[in-house]
Amino acid sequence: MTIPKRYSNYASIIVLTAANAAFAQISSINSAVITPRQFNDIPAATLTIVSNYPSLISFEYQNVSRTNGGFADRTSWHFSKTSGASPFLFGNSDAFTITMDVTLTGDPISPRKEAGIVFNNPLNDGGEFIVNTDGHEFVAFGGFLRFYAFPRNFNSGDTVTMGLTVFQDSSGKNAIIYFAKTATTCMESPALEFDNLEQGVIAGTTIGGYIAVVNSPTIATNSGTAVFQNIKIGAPDQDFDGVPDSADTCPGTPACSLVDANGCSIDQLAPCDGPASGGTWKNHGQYVSAVAQAVNEFLAQGVINTTQADAIVAAAGQSPCGSKK
Repeated sequence: MTIPKRYSNYASIIVLTAANAAFAQISSINSAVITPRQFNDIPAATLTIVSNYPSLISFEYQNVSRTNGGFADRTSWHFSKTSGASPFLFGNSDAFTITMDVTLTGDPISPRKEAGIVFNNPLNDGGEFIVNTDGHEFVAFGGFLRFYAFPRNFNSGDTVTMGLTVFQDSSGKNAIIYFAKTATTCMESPALEFDNLEQGVIAGTTIGGYIAVVNSPTIATNSGTAVFQNIKIGAPDQDFDGVPDSADTCPGTPACSLVDANGCSIDQLAPCDGPASGGTWKNHGQYVSAVAQAVNEFLAQGVINTTQADAIVAAAGQSPCGSKK
């Protein structure tokens, strides 16, 4: 699956205060620490690094080939609040959402090239959420991370959006949700409670991204590139709609739906079954009117353009929503 690793109200106020304090720490992140040649089995390989956090970080390995042994080369980056001087250390109570666009290219696709989000902690490997070139996997595993695999739909050169949310669920336990978006699919895992001894992220963990390229003793030009773009970390956003849970009036929006400033999709503002406030539509025209009102709000906020707006209203007009059976 991957390259082996070496190496009462008062109480509510207390919880809310702790959560705000934890996010205040997360919000101080302003940069990334680069760790070049973390594994350096093929020291003659060429490594090129571009670091422009948060818009772009890229690692390019060329000529990862050694005939007399050596397993892989690996380079990583981790979030920092000290302008890249040292990595940010996450705590067990920290809650956050991370998203980034990842482009992994392998030439050739085998032996394996892999890249994605990595967790490292003082005790052991903290786990990874990755894509790889030869297995076409989109998978999270290892360390304290809960295992989850999306369908095998990654290909070398694809640009995908990878994300995860670490948060406290309704039972008061730390949990994680994984998010994956390709050119044709948009997927979220269920909320998965941590089951390690620490019940979540181990204090002192660092988080970031990495590339690993397996050695090829026979292909001198064996190369791999990972590009990380639009790197974001912020308050928990369980439905990954860009609106933090604390400000989201429509939680649970389906993956990759367009939403307004309050985190609501048009389908949530004007459901086919009846008004969001309850009851049923009086007639089809009332439903179409509600959709048109929502569309105008989306237009005003710049979420959609006029062509999209016209198409949405036209589709509502052709739907059976609100019609009497």
